[in-house]
Amino acid sequence: MFSELLALALNNLSRARARLLMTAGGVLVGTTAVILLIALTLGLQQAAEASIGNSAQLTEIDVYPSYGFAGPNAPPPEDVPTLNVKTVQKLWQIPGVAAVIPVTRLQGGELIAGKLSGFVDVQGVDPRLLPFMNLGVQEGELDIRRGEVLIGANAGDYFYDPNAQGENAGQSTPVDLFTTPFRLRLYQYSSATPSERRINIKVKGKLLPADRYNFSMLMHIQDVLAYNEWITGVRPDPETFTYDQVIIRTTSRETTNTVSSAVREMGFQAGGMGEYLNQLNGFFSTMRLVLGGVGGVALLVAAFGVANTMTMAILERTKEIGLMKAIGATDRDVLTVFLIEAGLVGLVGGLAGVGLSYFLQNLVNQAVLAASQTPADPNNPGIGGFLPFDTSRIGGQLLVISPELALFALLLATGVGLTAGLYPALRAARMAPVIALKME
Repeated sequence: MFSELLALALNNLSRARARLLMTAGGVLVGTTAVILLIALTLGLQQAAEASIGNSAQLTEIDVYPSYGFAGPNAPPPEDVPTLNVKTVQKLWQIPGVAAVIPVTRLQGGELIAGKLSGFVDVQGVDPRLLPFMNLGVQEGELDIRRGEVLIGANAGDYFYDPNAQGENAGQSTPVDLFTTPFRLRLYQYSSATPSERRINIKVKGKLLPADRYNFSMLMHIQDVLAYNEWITGVRPDPETFTYDQVIIRTTSRETTNTVSSAVREMGFQAGGMGEYLNQLNGFFSTMRLVLGGVGGVALLVAAFGVANTMTMAILERTKEIGLMKAIGATDRDVLTVFLIEAGLVGLVGGLAGVGLSYFLQNLVNQAVLAASQTPADPNNPGIGGFLPFDTSRIGGQLLVISPELALFALLLATGVGLTAGLYPALRAARMAPVIALKME
């Protein structure tokens, strides 16, 4: 029965091809607008993600204590969560966490390389967690034991001669800490007589350039704890000891948002590239809703066109509707025929809109790719000069139409057609056969 109603609807549409094309054209414009505007946000989001780091960095979350508790509702100091050993154990239990990397920093000291002195951020980490820290070495090995360190790519860039005079005073001199012997000098001020201690350091490896550890030196966490105890004269208490920072590595980018929310629920601050990506995704999600709504206005206008077309079709075919009912067609049959016609108008417009969107996507992306591969000319910037970012970062993918987006737009166009044709179809279904047959 449905196949017969479908054939009848197709026959009715074929009798008014010009009207079908014009009405479907409105749906085409609306569908294309929705797809291209959302595709633009997807392309911009990919470009933004490509510019902030690799996939490993996007799974990192920096955990800090929540500072700034104040006001009448502020909790007492003893209730403010801290990065202690128990907190680290709880962080390991969060679903989606691949590793929890606690960090404690050396509380003083300087590096001595011959006559030169320099300062560097010495971070103590558990060597068993090095495989989770997204590190690589350009020289040496990625491993540390007691008395050994890993140095950042730029850790030796800012050394100076404390005895230099005149123009050379304070002038920085780079030192290759991987090949140049150096010592760590510590100062103790906790006792009545200040003293110093010099420690020979063995460099196990030099790290590849990375934003986080370029100017740092990674040391066995037990060495840092021992040196801090000597500097301060206070033995760490496992019950009250707190880490300076904790880094969480998630299992994937998709779980980063969930883990960040869990960290904040525990009363801590979440930062890093992974958290920044969450904020970025939130911005683009809002942007997609706004631009999708703008494109939806065009579909709304098309819906009025579909409703008008179907209303006119009913007025023209009133006598035909009466004849259908006279020979046994039910109200449901009439309703189905007109709904099929309205849905087909939306479907045809949606298919044409998807096809046009893919054509325009290919056209625009080819132009952007050509612009990114063309050497920059200050006098003739071309299309790339009008874009607010480096087009070479997106690989010619300014517009990204995913299969899910194309399917969503097609279903949306069909739904718009069905919705717009619902009232005219109901009007036709409720028409009395006797009155309909009397209409000219």
